[in-house]
Amino acid sequence: MNTIQSYSYLAAEDESLIRKNLIKKITSLNLPLKLAGEAANGLEAIELTEANCPDLIITDIRMPQCDGIELASYLKKNHPSVKIIIISGYNDFSYAQSAIRYGVVDYLLKPVTVESLFESLQKLLITMKSETDVLESYCTVNERLSQESICRLMEKYLQENYKQEVFFQEMSEKFGFTPEYLGKIFKKSTGETPSKYLTRLRINEAKRLLLHNPDMEVQKVGELSGYPDSAYFSRVFKSYVGIQPSEYRNKT
Repeated sequence: MNTIQSYSYLAAEDESLIRKNLIKKITSLNLPLKLAGEAANGLEAIELTEANCPDLIITDIRMPQCDGIELASYLKKNHPSVKIIIISGYNDFSYAQSAIRYGVVDYLLKPVTVESLFESLQKLLITMKSETDVLESYCTVNERLSQESICRLMEKYLQENYKQEVFFQEMSEKFGFTPEYLGKIFKKSTGETPSKYLTRLRINEAKRLLLHNPDMEVQKVGELSGYPDSAYFSRVFKSYVGIQPSEYRNKT
């Protein structure tokens, strides 16, 4: 029998009554969301995120010590898979732009109605369910899987995600093993570490783009190969190939 996937959320709001009311509204919606904690400011939200690893954070944009935008920035860098909904009493588009830049999935204005909250959470839950279904295809919790099978799944995961930022700690959590164990069996099976394999995939894609797209800027080649930082892309490419990306294009 299929069970409904439940997701955890964290509520961050410096005004206690508003925070309690928000939680009460979410509870009344009977959605598959479980409260993982409450925070009165961004720093508390960060601490709770590190401790409880919520799937979603619903945060006020104006908070002491660390506001919602700073919190979103931290999460994008350290916990990119955590979804963020920002709530604000300030109808200021510049705040919305900042929120979007840090991957915030929705931006709601106070006072938040039950209807708008329900619509936002429903859309988000559909997205999260879809992502969960994808992750299940990589699940290796079954200990009967051989090390070779695990490595094949890791290769498949990296092949399908190398263009995005890959966090090996996050990947290990998805696979159900420690990073050390995965790295050990991957190197034993393939002869290289997951990090080196990922670099090889990215550089091979960069070489392909450089050869077949002579008018494409080197910076864009780096972005499409998984390196949004152009300077870092050039350093890695030269270290791997021996020459700069532009030199490689001209040489060939």
